[in-house]
Amino acid sequence: MTWDVSRRVFLRGAGLAAVGVGMAPSSLLVRTAQAAGAGPKVLVKVFLRGGADGLNFCVPYGDSEYYNLRQGIGLPRPGQAGGVVNLDGYFGMHPQFAPLAPYFQDGRLAFIHAVGNPGLTRSHFDAQDYMESGTPGDKQTATGWLDRAIGQIPGREVTQAVSFSAQLVRSFLGPEPVLVAQTLTSFDLRAPNWRAEAEGRLTEMYQSDSTQVGTTGLETFEAINTLLRAPAPLPANGAIYPAGNTGNALRQAAGLIKTGVGTRCIYVNVGGAFDTHSNQLQGNINDYRPLGLALAAFATDLGGMLDDVVLMVTTEFGRTAAVNGAAGTDHGTGYAMLVLGGRVRGGRVLGQWPGLSRSQLYQNRDLAATTDFRDVFQEVARAQFGIGASLFPGYTPGAGVGVV
Repeated sequence: MTWDVSRRVFLRGAGLAAVGVGMAPSSLLVRTAQAAGAGPKVLVKVFLRGGADGLNFCVPYGDSEYYNLRQGIGLPRPGQAGGVVNLDGYFGMHPQFAPLAPYFQDGRLAFIHAVGNPGLTRSHFDAQDYMESGTPGDKQTATGWLDRAIGQIPGREVTQAVSFSAQLVRSFLGPEPVLVAQTLTSFDLRAPNWRAEAEGRLTEMYQSDSTQVGTTGLETFEAINTLLRAPAPLPANGAIYPAGNTGNALRQAAGLIKTGVGTRCIYVNVGGAFDTHSNQLQGNINDYRPLGLALAAFATDLGGMLDDVVLMVTTEFGRTAAVNGAAGTDHGTGYAMLVLGGRVRGGRVLGQWPGLSRSQLYQNRDLAATTDFRDVFQEVARAQFGIGASLFPGYTPGAGVGVV
């Protein structure tokens, strides 16, 4: 992929190699910064790549068809060995999400079921692209929905948007400044013995460059120094994050929020281990255990600051309603979304439940999508950022589901 330097510049490991200095393996995509207008409300998006199975994520144990369709991989009812955690007498969450039960009980956690869009394909690549651009069926959209969202927030900080990922995610594609890193502590000059001299010489070089390259270089140092001046605090309130990428990313996300450096939007990319074509019961345990622990630690760590945060867990599509011949499920349509935060109107499973009888399934095989994902995304962006205009070209979102 190439970038128009007049719009933005991608600085990565070799970005400063011409003068013998490199950045650590993180990256920053920046544009001209304006006066800070950051407020306290933050949106965190956790994306589960691979098509996480909504029916074993938020289990409709009250629908008898669930057990008819899922023989061998259906999760037991509440109170049985290995059973789901009861939510409302009809739905239960996967037992590996048990650490989140207190947040559902006190109204700060909600599930939204049967989310999706029939316009999405069952191709991972297309579905992820369409969901992150917010334009199902249109591959020509030049920007991502989160880029369009942060572009409507007054003012800009170089640390306003942060993506914990190996590369720029499609949701942030566009002209707005985004810090892309897997580990924030490595976002610095690789010049341990002569860092001050290196920064001085590079800053002087960029100050003499009136092009976008010079602007980008100066903003890179602004971001580095912002993070160095406000190092992330240790986890608070007894929060213990699990080892692994998800725990590490959410620990850093909480740290950014607590330092108050103007971050408004955080993206956590979770790799595609959710594609459970076989041995799904064990696969779900392996995937959901660290996710549940990391989410609970994030909420514990933030304490009262969770009141200003909305965290969404989403995926590109759900999976088939019926088990396949390998004790797994295949690519489907509707899925379940998890929403956590002090502003969440939780303690509920939201969305219109379509049912699992053969006549109710989409194309006789998938959970039907009754809530368009764009309606939820817009609802959260409206609540967190005050954005009223549609973030989705060619689509006018509805009122949402009342999750915030």
